[in-house]
Amino acid sequence: MKRIVMLVALLFAPGLFAQETPTASTFHRLLVFNTKNELMIVRLKNTERWMTPGWYQDGKLSIRQGLDTLAGTYGVTIEKPVLRGVFTLQDGQGGLSTRLVYNTRITGGQLKSPEIIDEMRWLPVPQAIDVITFPHITAQIAQITRHPETVWGGFQRMHQDGGKPGVEIIEPFYPLAAP
Repeated sequence: MKRIVMLVALLFAPGLFAQETPTASTFHRLLVFNTKNELMIVRLKNTERWMTPGWYQDGKLSIRQGLDTLAGTYGVTIEKPVLRGVFTLQDGQGGLSTRLVYNTRITGGQLKSPEIIDEMRWLPVPQAIDVITFPHITAQIAQITRHPETVWGGFQRMHQDGGKPGVEIIEPFYPLAAP
């Protein structure tokens, strides 16, 4: 009987000590510019959270299809997006995501607000950076727009700072590909 109990314990013991591996995700952020070189920023419905449009990779669409679909939800067509950043972002619980940031311009369409968006604005980049809620996004946008021909990498950690979103730079921005 002791052998059976010992065997059962050994079979189930690995599950007791196993650590859950955080699920990695990929987020695509689209920096959409108009003909005046203003950046589109959006405010999520029922919040004060301002950001640029984006979507999590879900396995149903290719990157290009997803970016085109994202632009379509805003009623616009866009130039071919150009990759400008590949960032690692750690959330407050230790989960990691890859953040891919693309630049593009509107080529046509009639701007509309998706259901999850309360407000949209076109602002010059410095003003957009002042309005966007999340410091990790503003840091990425500032780096990308200061050096628009370079693809950037880096590692950031999100945190709360007095109830407001904060960011810690774990790995300073570095060029992944330069002109």
